[in-house]
Amino acid sequence: METKKTDYSEQSPAQDGTKHMNETEEEDDDEVFDTNWTDQVESFDELGLKEEVLRGIYGYGFEKPSQIQKIGILPVISGRDTIAQGQSGTGKTATFTISVL
Repeated sequence: METKKTDYSEQSPAQDGTKHMNETEEEDDDEVFDTNWTDQVESFDELGLKEEVLRGIYGYGFEKPSQIQKIGILPVISGRDTIAQGQSGTGKTATFTISVL
């Protein structure tokens, strides 16, 4: 029995239609979120994060928080139990990581 190997080296990174963090595309700010958390920020500077963390955020190319980051970081920083869900590429992992740092 012969095994077939697929050569992925010639495929573009996002042929499956997924978006990656470094891809720039305007975000739809009209997304609907069901939440009981009412506080929201418009910039990472408003979160009261350590200077080192802010330098890292901006150093990785983040300019402004995504919608899930605007709403999801503060409850975690405040010590609240938080459940966040969203589509691939919306910033969930960065929301969790920034929150715990």
